[in-house]
Amino acid sequence: MPQRHIYLQDTYHFTVESRVADAGTTDKGPWVELEENIFHPQGGGQPSDRGTVAEAQAHPFKVPGEGGHVVRLASTREFQVGEQVTSSIDPELRRLHAALHTCGHVVDGFIRALGFSHKVSNHFPGQARIEFEVGAERPDLDQLAAKVEERTRLAIEADHKVSATDRGDQRIVVIDGLTEDPCGGTHVASLSQLTGFSLRSLKIKGGVLKVGYTVGHA
Repeated sequence: MPQRHIYLQDTYHFTVESRVADAGTTDKGPWVELEENIFHPQGGGQPSDRGTVAEAQAHPFKVPGEGGHVVRLASTREFQVGEQVTSSIDPELRRLHAALHTCGHVVDGFIRALGFSHKVSNHFPGQARIEFEVGAERPDLDQLAAKVEERTRLAIEADHKVSATDRGDQRIVVIDGLTEDPCGGTHVASLSQLTGFSLRSLKIKGGVLKVGYTVGHA
């Protein structure tokens, strides 16, 4: 039975009952694989969820699987295949990760629309930033920062809806009227759920435009 990744369908699903599909141990300790998985593993610039399986601390990691990937959980205790367990994630951390990731898409979309090419994203709390390639002409950083901040704030006030759809073998995250990007992360349902947005920094270093930002979940 293929593992079902609940986090891809519902950001706000924090607890689930599931059967243990596989389990084992390595020199690093026990691991467990659940049929119904709510844990987002680190990837795509987004950090992993934290949580428990049957009240044991667990940390998700991604491994290759047929037709995509499976998520296993490094656990503090051993499990038996077929065992029925309850898994839970930290809801506040999930909400924060979703807010940071969604806001990153919004900021990224506006800056790309101004002619900059995306390089890499980091949606970690306290260090969220997006990097872009800079052409031969150096932009006015104060004007750029003001423009991006204004457009992002207006987008949040307009409460654009956020959804995900599958196109072939890709999952596409759509922010209505703004951006469409391949993404395997968690996101808010609409931009009004973002609060406290601001740009932390905007600078050019080594020919790379680095845009730091902060945001929370309402």
